[in-house]
This record gives sequence, structure tokens and C-alpha cells, in this order.
Amino acid sequence: MVDDRNDAAGYLGWFLLGGVLGAAAALLLAPKSGRETREILAEHGGDVARRAQALATEAQDRAGEWIDKSRELFEEQTQRLMRAFEEGKDAMREEMRKGVTPPPRG
Repeated sequence: MVDDRNDAAGYLGWFLLGGVLGAAAALLLAPKSGRETREILAEHGGDVARRAQALATEAQDRAGEWIDKSRELFEEQTQRLMRAFEEGKDAMREEMRKGVTPPPRG
């Protein structure tokens, strides 16, 4: 499920980047003078930069949340594994105490 979210976020990012590049190409290729085009780019460039910064900040926050969740899951799984290992050791000791010898190694 996390992979689906990552894929969707990646596709959305590429879509937005394509939109920005398409808009820039349309402005540059439009039949206007260079000065008019520069004025339009100056007017809209700041907005695009602010939006891009906001999207980048949001993506960074989400990535941080995913990392925190992943870290929690890793710690939980590590604890489960350690408990299972300890339980296995305890079971082996109990069997040895009863007089059952484990099979030879190798």
C-alpha cells in the first residue's frame, strides 16, 4: 500500500513538472516580443516557484512521516524476532533439562 502511495506521488510530481514545462514552452514559443515574454515569465515565475516550494515541503513532510512509520515497524518486527529467538532458546533449554539431547550439528 505504501508503494501505491509512492507511485501515485511520483506520477503526480512528473505530471506537475510536465505541466510547468509545457506552460514555459508555450510562453517561449508564443508570437510575442522577447520583452513581453520576459514580463510574463517574471509575473508568473514567482508564483510557480512558491507553489513548487510548497509542494516540495509537503512531499518532504510526508516522506518524514513514512520514514518514522517504517522505523516503528522495523523496531516492532525486531522485538518480535528477539522474543521468538529467546522463546526458542528457552524451549531448547527446557528440552535439554528433561534429558532430551538435540541432534548433532553438521
